[in-house]
Amino acid sequence: MKDFLCRHRVELFAVIPLSKCKVIKEYLLTKNGFDNNANVIMMLFPYRSKATPKNLSVYASVKDYHAYVEKLASELEEYIKERHPNALFKMFSDHSPIDEVHAACVSGLGFIGDNGLLINKKYSSFVFLGECVTSLSPEELGMEYASAEGVSTCLHCGKCAVACPCGCIKKADNVDEFNPKSMCLSAITQKKGELSESEIRLMLENNTVWGCDACQNACPYTKNADYTPIEFFNKDVIEYLDKKALDSLSDEEFKSRPFAWRGRSVIERNVIAYEKGGKTE
Repeated sequence: MKDFLCRHRVELFAVIPLSKCKVIKEYLLTKNGFDNNANVIMMLFPYRSKATPKNLSVYASVKDYHAYVEKLASELEEYIKERHPNALFKMFSDHSPIDEVHAACVSGLGFIGDNGLLINKKYSSFVFLGECVTSLSPEELGMEYASAEGVSTCLHCGKCAVACPCGCIKKADNVDEFNPKSMCLSAITQKKGELSESEIRLMLENNTVWGCDACQNACPYTKNADYTPIEFFNKDVIEYLDKKALDSLSDEEFKSRPFAWRGRSVIERNVIAYEKGGKTE
């Protein structure tokens, strides 16, 4: 198992008992035949390339990671079935039966920052999460149960709170917490319908047509973070998105992008507002 994942440039993985996880969608486990004796192989997929997006969040500049996970899952399940034909084995990502951030922390793969994101010491918060649930034991997988002992922790430096353009993270008694009255700029760029003048102004001031990396870039762990070794995230990176570039994307190309789930109209609205605001590359 380790050899397979390393060959696919997946460096960050660990196995834990399902019983240590927070189950949030139990039906996904039962429909696939899993009980509480199952194990979970938690994985992180770093996605930050050396490209420098100018008006897109880093995650939105690369291709949709769901396609990467689907291909990896297909190859991984075939690999396991060849060796353990009777084993139960299912990969999940995003639409998951467990709280993935909590599981990654329990696995020792990272910690939760004051901005609510999972932070890995090597790649900072620029990681996607995925996991395999299996009936196989750690011994059958050629692995050992992971421990979260000694993992790094958030520095609670407050830099993410200061950097947030919407004041989503407020400082109270030296503990960061989310401000429920504020909406993250990333969420604003994903809203349906019309944007208010103040919302458009926030987009222009922070030079974005989709997403926001302000709290991630401000994090001290990002300063020396490595770039992704996974080739999928190093190809076809969009560094700047204007109306011309958006219109040039075929329907197939558009569907391969992280912002496609909202449809063309939302990202097109943002791009038009961005250009009307006098923003250019």
